[in-house]
Amino acid sequence: MIEADFSDIFADYEALVAEVDAVFDKVKAACPEQVRCEVACADCCHAPFDVSLVEALYINAQFNKRYPKGDSRYLLTEAANRSDREHYRLKHKAWKAVKAGVPEERIIEDFARERIRCALLADDNRCQMYDARPVTCRLYGAPLNVAGKLRVCGKSGFEPGGKYPAVNIAKLQERLLELSRRVAERAGSKEAYVGEMLVPVSMAMLSSYDEEFFALKEPKED
Repeated sequence: MIEADFSDIFADYEALVAEVDAVFDKVKAACPEQVRCEVACADCCHAPFDVSLVEALYINAQFNKRYPKGDSRYLLTEAANRSDREHYRLKHKAWKAVKAGVPEERIIEDFARERIRCALLADDNRCQMYDARPVTCRLYGAPLNVAGKLRVCGKSGFEPGGKYPAVNIAKLQERLLELSRRVAERAGSKEAYVGEMLVPVSMAMLSSYDEEFFALKEPKED
């Protein structure tokens, strides 16, 4: 990772995560029969999604700290490579659908039905970095307000179109974007797109967040 101190930004991210956990707990307390999350359910661990830059760096730092070398790192890296290939296939499929003129709403719905096993999911259906999991994982199971529409977990007791306390994803994403932009600025990047990048968890694990990533030097030639 690039030699920059992100500790204060990570602390702010952890504070945001604590807020998210508190919100989920509040929804669960208000709707105990509808929130059916349980240990080793793992439904959310097969949902394809991307994480913000600050989340990606945080996951990368935790992964390298907990699995610096050895068989466990090798197996997790192999799983991340498989997952990353699946994410690439899925995004290419979505890109072709856009080119073919498929309505955006249908593309989103088709994407949501796809299943990709998370690289961090162990054989016992438990997350191997549960305490460092991204925000999306922490909210899965609670009703979400996504672009004005209610989204619910298929295994929950929430009904689409029902009246439930829902988390406003747009506001949360804006806060993650703000932290991500701070990361890019701290690294010294002058490219606006760097702070706005979104990647799968698998790529967050595999990436080298170095000067080349932050566009501080030209990419190496093959």
